[in-house]
Amino acid sequence: MTTTLASTDLDDDPVHAGSCPPGIAWSTVNASEALPGVVTPLTWSLYGDATESGMRGAFADMGVLRESEVPARGRPEDRLWDLFHGRAAANLTSMRALADRTPGTTANSLEHQMFGQVREGMRNEPTYGRYPVVAAKAPLAIGRVAKRLAATTATVHPWWADVAFSAPPDDAASSRLLLAEAAGHFAEVMRPHILAALLAQTFYEQVRALAQAAGREGTETALVTGYGAMAETDVVADVWAASRDELPVDELLRRHGYHGPAEGELSSRPWRTDDRPLRALVESYRTMSDDRDPRRIERSRGEERRVAEQELLAALPRSRRLLARAVLDRAARLIPLRGVGKASFLQCADVVRCVADVHGTRLAEAGAIPAPGDVFLLTLPELLVEELPSGVGERIERRREQRRVHLTTDLPDFWEGMPTPVPVADPDADPVADTVTGTPVSPGVVEGTVRLVLDPSTAEPLASGEILVCRMTDPSWASTFMLASALVVDIGGAVSHGAIVARELGIPCVTGTRNGTACLRTGDVVEVDGRRGEVRVLQRAGRTEETS
Repeated sequence: MTTTLASTDLDDDPVHAGSCPPGIAWSTVNASEALPGVVTPLTWSLYGDATESGMRGAFADMGVLRESEVPARGRPEDRLWDLFHGRAAANLTSMRALADRTPGTTANSLEHQMFGQVREGMRNEPTYGRYPVVAAKAPLAIGRVAKRLAATTATVHPWWADVAFSAPPDDAASSRLLLAEAAGHFAEVMRPHILAALLAQTFYEQVRALAQAAGREGTETALVTGYGAMAETDVVADVWAASRDELPVDELLRRHGYHGPAEGELSSRPWRTDDRPLRALVESYRTMSDDRDPRRIERSRGEERRVAEQELLAALPRSRRLLARAVLDRAARLIPLRGVGKASFLQCADVVRCVADVHGTRLAEAGAIPAPGDVFLLTLPELLVEELPSGVGERIERRREQRRVHLTTDLPDFWEGMPTPVPVADPDADPVADTVTGTPVSPGVVEGTVRLVLDPSTAEPLASGEILVCRMTDPSWASTFMLASALVVDIGGAVSHGAIVARELGIPCVTGTRNGTACLRTGDVVEVDGRRGEVRVLQRAGRTEETS
């Protein structure tokens, strides 16, 4: 039976928004890609307001918001995202209001692009007051974002490597200083990162509109790939190099050790602290033929993109070709930036994780907290003071119980006001359908055997050629993609991490299915059509007859 927390318990829960008035619309569909599952208080205290201000700052860079509107708000109804029962959700009402202030898009368009659907009865309500400001500021923001991210990377990566692979802070004061420094870098990264993500989405949609105008609808997936040397695929190329003994695994860890299962959650264990999953991947890559070299695949995808571009331009009227060429060039420059900032903020998060591990052990040995891992049940403000607040032991026990309850429940995809938690879906329940549909983001038709992965921290590496079915992906999954013949993902859009990597590696992918993990089971034989966005069960696991 599911345990329910009393309202008084939730009032003091750092991973649950206290209240939200009726009529404010929310969705977990997009936000849970950033923070999947139930997060710990330490994780939310790092991500919450920094990401909120980063989103607002990105819209201010574009001129949609005033600079005075950038600081994070406290009330859920005033925010762009928040946390309910431990799970992240986006405020659709706030997001739609921003879209209505933005030239070149609409509230309904944004809701469809980011959340996979437009709720019934929703109407655009555009306001034009900020259009002149956007016209002045947006070109500057577009022109500068690459340099801003490059400067961030140049600072953060060597700093992360120095902290992660050197002796940890030897006293509490040094730990607090490093935690504050990491939180500061994290907040600095978020604004240009989110700006790049917004621009990537915008220019993907412009490419899609061009393809539709040229009578080549659906070819946009071939027009936004083959860029090469992207942050999302660099890890794949380095794992490949290690499998060919061209790169020592120790160097692989120094480059990518902040990745790992559920890497956004600070209490998770990255490759830096547990390299067994990474070494298993390297060994799996050794069995693959040389024609699967990811750099070779990327070059081939680049050639396909150039051909698709020429075909698109030839299909457009001459009067539209110059503008179309400019859009394609902008997309080629901006879409690859989406992974740059993500790598930097994950490195900042890993520094917090690294320091918290050491500081938690120190606090437990001093008797200040019950166990070292309990440090993740505290928040950054609580850890940054010289002495922990009184009654911290009772506070930790209360939060431990709150977390236990949150882990037994899930949230609906959409709701208004305050959500009503539902029981977590039973992974052994009977599949709900034999056909799954979603967003087609990487073309190709593949027939193969499903591997359903719900917890990447406990999953064995895929057997080569299996079809990976999962709730969502983050950069730590990228190296697993090379082993898959196709991807089916519940959460994500056309420029989500999984979609970008799938296109770069030429792997058919259907994302945004929302129910793929409820419909498909390990051992099912399915056909994945990455151009139509459809997955069809051919044979259920353990059965010999075909399904209808």
